[in-house]
Amino acid sequence: MRTSFRMVAPTVLAILSLQGPVAAQTPTRSEPYTLNDLISMARERNPDLLALRAERASMDAGRRDSGRFHNPELEFVTGEGDPFEGTDKKTLREFSVSQTINNPISRHFRQGALSTLVGAADEGVRFGALDVDSEVRLRFFGVLFLQERLRLARLNEEALDEVRSLIETRARVGEVNELEAIRLRVEHMRALNEVTATELELSQVRQHLNTYLGNSLPEAYELDGELTSDLIVPGFDELKENLLPQHPLLGQASMRREAARQNLKAAQYQWIPDPVVSATSAKEIDGEIFKWGFGFELPLWNQSRAAVERERQTLRQTQHQEEGLLLELEAQLLIHHNHLLVGRQTLQLFQEGLLEEAEMSMEIAETSYREGEISLVEYLDARRTFQSIQLEYQQALYDWNRELAELNRAVGGGIL
Repeated sequence: MRTSFRMVAPTVLAILSLQGPVAAQTPTRSEPYTLNDLISMARERNPDLLALRAERASMDAGRRDSGRFHNPELEFVTGEGDPFEGTDKKTLREFSVSQTINNPISRHFRQGALSTLVGAADEGVRFGALDVDSEVRLRFFGVLFLQERLRLARLNEEALDEVRSLIETRARVGEVNELEAIRLRVEHMRALNEVTATELELSQVRQHLNTYLGNSLPEAYELDGELTSDLIVPGFDELKENLLPQHPLLGQASMRREAARQNLKAAQYQWIPDPVVSATSAKEIDGEIFKWGFGFELPLWNQSRAAVERERQTLRQTQHQEEGLLLELEAQLLIHHNHLLVGRQTLQLFQEGLLEEAEMSMEIAETSYREGEISLVEYLDARRTFQSIQLEYQQALYDWNRELAELNRAVGGGIL
């Protein structure tokens, strides 16, 4: 018995040691995830946002690196010389160092351009975070919408299954026509297919949301939230005048234009030669000599005319891009704002009585069909109408929340 335990114990310990890290890596959480939970996770783990932050850090490191001076040039020369008088050869040596100093005016504008581009990268990160927030909201609302659609599909399937069982029983005893039982079976099969299709779509959207978060959620995660609407649409003029000018993309475009202007200034002052400071220590035939010098690099071959024209055209390009971006954002703002206005009218139609009327009509139709007052075709038409109204209401709720998220992204944040 002792021998068996000694042989089995290492195996058991090895299995436990292998299972330990796997269990630790699997995220577990008993509470459902709220929208704010998902947004916080996405800001920390979304690959695109992490890439933007890395790009910004790289540009800042490049700015610091470009501010360094050129390395000095060192030169050592040695040899032998024959004096005019005498026969003994003498050893000659020379040690020199020279330092080129960048044109201070061009350097100032170049460094300013790089600093401005780092600020533009900051705006890019800010928009990246806004874009991540919007995408998480859209996926979150998509899961909630499909969950509600699945619930309605299951309720419809259960109701049809109940009526089908009743009609099949009545058909067997000859109280109703067999054709009614067949029609109900077909309708029930359609309801089952709708349940299956919705389950598959919901599974895909749930996985898509998890993938966007770097697969940080457990497989059977739950969400805490519901599709709601307060039917308050912000004024278009207020959004355009107060929020849109603060859009991160506009800030980024403005900084890129400013960086192009500073690069143009740097190119225009490139004609000023770079100063060069040098020092030399030499042992010559006549003795030890120490020299120092001050000079300039002559802009003889490269006079920066093409570079100036290049930077001037780049500045024009950034100006046109900024103008085009503003027009595009204004158009997107108008489109999503109009969609919200239409969505408000649609939701008001449902909430001001259409939902209650559809539910009452369905109850009357079910009672009337059970008592034989209406035909099967009329009952199925009433059920389809009721199911369609329920789904259209959920679709309208989803469209409202989606358009609000899109409007928030189009205006640069500040609404949600």
